[in-house]
Amino acid sequence: MTRIAVGGLWHETNTFATPPTTMEDFQVLRGDEIPHQLHGTRTPIGGFLDWASAAEVAVVPTVFAWALPSGIVGSDVYETLASQLVEEITRPRADGVLLDLHGAMVAGGCEDVEADLLHRLRRTIGSTPIGVVLDFHANTSQAFVNAVDVLSGYDTYPHVDVYDRGLEVGELVMRLLRNDVEPSRVIVQPPLMIPPQAQATALGAMSEVMRRAHDAERDPAIVNVVVAAGFPYADIPCAGCSVVVTSNGGPGLARGVADELAQTLWDARDQFRVAQVPPDEAVAQALRVADGPVILVDSADNVGGGAPGDGTVLLEALLRARAKGAVISIVDPNVVTAARQAGEGAVITADVGGKTDARHGRPVPVRGRVVRLQRSDFAYRGSYMTGRRVQAGWAALLDVDGVLLVVRERKVMPFDQEELKVLSLEPARCRIIVVKSAIAWRAAYGSIARAVIEVDTPGVCAANLRGLPYRHVRRPVVPLDEGVRWSVRE
Repeated sequence: MTRIAVGGLWHETNTFATPPTTMEDFQVLRGDEIPHQLHGTRTPIGGFLDWASAAEVAVVPTVFAWALPSGIVGSDVYETLASQLVEEITRPRADGVLLDLHGAMVAGGCEDVEADLLHRLRRTIGSTPIGVVLDFHANTSQAFVNAVDVLSGYDTYPHVDVYDRGLEVGELVMRLLRNDVEPSRVIVQPPLMIPPQAQATALGAMSEVMRRAHDAERDPAIVNVVVAAGFPYADIPCAGCSVVVTSNGGPGLARGVADELAQTLWDARDQFRVAQVPPDEAVAQALRVADGPVILVDSADNVGGGAPGDGTVLLEALLRARAKGAVISIVDPNVVTAARQAGEGAVITADVGGKTDARHGRPVPVRGRVVRLQRSDFAYRGSYMTGRRVQAGWAALLDVDGVLLVVRERKVMPFDQEELKVLSLEPARCRIIVVKSAIAWRAAYGSIARAVIEVDTPGVCAANLRGLPYRHVRRPVVPLDEGVRWSVRE
């Protein structure tokens, strides 16, 4: 029976964020823990497992490690996890390998982790086929493309197709093993970084790029197309959008498709600008909407992009406006501890948020009643990675002059309504919901939002990339530089 090794190493690294990412930040599944926890989930590895079952392929689970987006991964952490993953994949001498990677992981001393990891693996397993699923925000490189056999990338943002991409890459590896395909890969990367706030695949310029990519995939000679919008908060040379096209046979057809799509991205560069509203004006606009919920998007403090989740600028604006019925989440484990010590019903005073760094606002003094205290773990029930459990830790729900403040022990990405429902809050009945996210929040709240207001807040995930202290990204690049000229024909 065909044996396929399954594993992965997943992290989206914001090199502007602090503190660094440690081993304690990673959740690590080993061996049978992988199918035990991920079978039946709408994750890439859930897709691997279901594909293997349908194809009557034996799965060899190895190591899967992941952490929430955050700062640079310690060099020792990466070395440990990469060595363990390579060793566990090499030992069973499997016929093929399926990996769930992100594509924008950065470690101390290693700017292109995914390429480094695959080349390490390639040196130990030789020509054994390697299939990879990448995130839509991957910063792909030629070195990575040279090391992989087949790859697939999320086609959606919010990411609602990740399970399907797991199924896809499993089938592609099997086609390789059957000699049904001779893949030729081409990567083209225009000098363009796109802020995540402008990367939604169902809206604007990116929707047209994805439509053209899907049209190209209708050609039987095109194996697949991976459009990666890139992760601009990783200050590395290969940061930015890219197109990777795989064809069956020679690279000529793949080159033509990749060139066309890369040119489409470049030609739309002026459409990837983001308009935002100052915080006090945004709150005032929200309060003028008769029915909620109004979504206030605090994307500069995007928890799903590596920000700390303790930004307070919008909290201050809500409190100044006495925005009763507004809900905002802030990460502050010290305040959670104080609330637990005081107990439900108590009134506490505390300085909330603004403690990770000086980039996301100052600590805000509040006086509020502890409405609820509980562990807030939940499972995704919506369209994003359905079934996967989130270890959210303790949360305290405070009522501060009518503003509902969810103080969290740990960062939680607002990708599913369960993050609030677990605290007995009904999102559809909230007047205002602040989301610390760029686009992925739409998977949770897009269907119930009466209005959406993009707010101009400070932080390491700001839409204005020119305000970030880049040192290593390739130059010139839009939007950091003016007058950049580029064409696939030059």
